[in-house]
Amino acid sequence: MPVTIAWDNDEHSVIRVTFENRWEVGDLLRTIEEGARMIDSVHHKVDSIFDFTLSSISPPKLLSSLERMEETHSDNERLLLIVKANPYIKSLSKIAKVLAPKTFAHVHFVDTLEAAYALIKRQSPAQIA
Repeated sequence: MPVTIAWDNDEHSVIRVTFENRWEVGDLLRTIEEGARMIDSVHHKVDSIFDFTLSSISPPKLLSSLERMEETHSDNERLLLIVKANPYIKSLSKIAKVLAPKTFAHVHFVDTLEAAYALIKRQSPAQIA
């Protein structure tokens, strides 16, 4: 599967979405729905890591997923960390801040998973074991 989603720690406070090779908007939409279910299953803040390290290309029409992202946004969502975003993803994120302001209010770009976790830890050291 080109896009996978899973809890990334035992506390269920971090979700990691991994993009591999070629993926489509439909893959992202399925992941958005699963992520919403995961966040709804807990009663605390959740950070999300979107890892593009293994992604070879981003699909066209990605902006079409923003409405669904915004509709499923939860008050329990906190940081959105994007690892190894290509220039296309970074450009779209600027537009997304306007079109999906709740979802992209706290987006950060980092180069590694370690940097993502360091940022999460700086935001709330007690949340990460």
